[in-house]
Order: sequence, then C-alpha cells, then structure tokens
Amino acid sequence: MLRFAVVAFLDEVALEAEFDVDALPLHLTLLGAASTDADLDQVVSAVEAAYAPGGVIEAVGGDDDLVGADEREATIVVDDGRLADAHLELVVALRDLGVRVDDPTLVGRRYRPFVAVADDPDDRASRIDRGERLELRAVAVLDLAPDGDRSRVRVVEQFPLL
Repeated sequence: MLRFAVVAFLDEVALEAEFDVDALPLHLTLLGAASTDADLDQVVSAVEAAYAPGGVIEAVGGDDDLVGADEREATIVVDDGRLADAHLELVVALRDLGVRVDDPTLVGRRYRPFVAVADDPDDRASRIDRGERLELRAVAVLDLAPDGDRSRVRVVEQFPLL
C-alpha cells in the first residue's frame, strides 16, 4: 500500500530527498496524507494532470487558523482559486484509484490551501507571514512511509508547474 501526500515546497528540495516526518521543509499542502493500492505512477499521473498545465501559481499568506481534525496551526493561503480548482480535479482523479485520505475535513469542497506552522513558531523559517507573497513553481509527491518507515518522508516525484 502506498502512503503519500502532495505538496508544493516553498524552497527548492531535491528529488529523492528524505526527511524525518516532523522535519519536512516549509510547504503548502495540496493533498494531505492518503493511501492507495494503486501504484506510484498512477498517482503521479493524476497529480501532474491536475497541476502542471496551470503554470506557476502566485499566492499570498492570509490569516492563521486551525486546520484539520487535529486542529493544527496553519497560515491559510489566498490565491485566484486555481489551488482549490486543481485540488478538486485531483480528488476526482484519485477517487478512481481508490485513494483514501486520512483526514476528510481537508479534502474536496472543504479544502483550503495552507502552510502548517512548524513546532517552533519563533523560528522565522517555520512559517509564512500574513501578506507574504508565494510563487509556487513545482509540485512534489511524497512517500510517507519509504521502505515501510512511517518516521521518514521521501520526495519520490517532482515536476515543474508549466
């Protein structure tokens, strides 16, 4: 079973880079933790079809809020609606692959683009600010259990927004 998530890193991150699950670089969550019996290539194709054709996405940091069932602190990201549209397109494509999301409160019409605030909010690199401009240039697919290890995350695919 593949456990994965889809994100847009705010700084460049190398393909195949690995991180501790609680040390992932700052990123905008496009689809939170999910699982499927489909293979990685099928998931990547669905993600690329939903996001790649739209080009670079410009957005701005909004208000902080609590997101998800675990009420994690995050900064909501405001854009022209493309993030929500692409998310909905992705959800429809992934449904056909039997994808199950861990937290349904973050999916579909309830989706709000966000950047989670890291555990050390005093560290400038742990968050984005209200009004901060973002330019999303690539989308990454993460393996949330590389080699069966749920304490690690690996960047298994990444493609530019064209």
